[in-house]
Amino acid sequence: MITFRDVHVTYPTGTKGLDGVSLEISDGEFVVVVGLSGAGKSTLVRAINGLVPVTAGELEVNGRRVDGASKRELRRLRGEVGMIFQSFNLVTRVSVLNNVLMGRLARTSTLATLVGAYGSANKDIAFDALERVGIIEKAYTRASQLSGGQQQRVAIARVLAQQAGVVLADEPVASLDPPTAHAVMSDLRRVQRELGITTVVNLHFLDLARSFADRIIGMRAGKVVFDGTADQADDSVFEDIYGRSLRADDVVAAPPVTIDPEDRA
Repeated sequence: MITFRDVHVTYPTGTKGLDGVSLEISDGEFVVVVGLSGAGKSTLVRAINGLVPVTAGELEVNGRRVDGASKRELRRLRGEVGMIFQSFNLVTRVSVLNNVLMGRLARTSTLATLVGAYGSANKDIAFDALERVGIIEKAYTRASQLSGGQQQRVAIARVLAQQAGVVLADEPVASLDPPTAHAVMSDLRRVQRELGITTVVNLHFLDLARSFADRIIGMRAGKVVFDGTADQADDSVFEDIYGRSLRADDVVAAPPVTIDPEDRA
């Protein structure tokens, strides 16, 4: 359970990132947060693991208070909350396998990680994660040699190896071409469904949001202006969220993905 209670985030410049947000995200939900640039969607996602500090209100993740948490408490929280970034955040000079094994850092001794002695159990977990995202054949390839879509799959595998109960994805497909964006979202959705991981994804593209989300949260000027199912989010809803008419760049413009209704169950 992720719970926001009248959460505010004000940046040092005085800009409001979140303005009185109250909502609950249940275990196992696949939630997509949408809105224009500056609407607060990235702030909302990054507040969940403390990357953006809460300035007022209460925020809990699985019973742990995020607001006011110490550095030690935040490190413990981030061991349980995985993060996928738009820029992949891989160490490109090392192998895919080593990148995925970095997801085990919170569960491996510092000495072992310094010498690369992750052990066979951790490697088995890493290989299983790579298999789930369909990229196990690249395990010993340097990350720099992968395409953007392959790198994002490695980032997803790293979070799976972390065995996080919550996964956050901040614009995970913004830098990908349309077919690859759909493929990566399909992987993320399938893995979430198989493992029951609570997943919160920040997106701009309304067609991806409608195709993959259990629930859509619309942000505008730091406030939640829509909270409902994908089926409820028609074009008029998105126009209200965006505060303008829809444009061609609001969609990925790839052939639609067919999602089995059971995927949203």
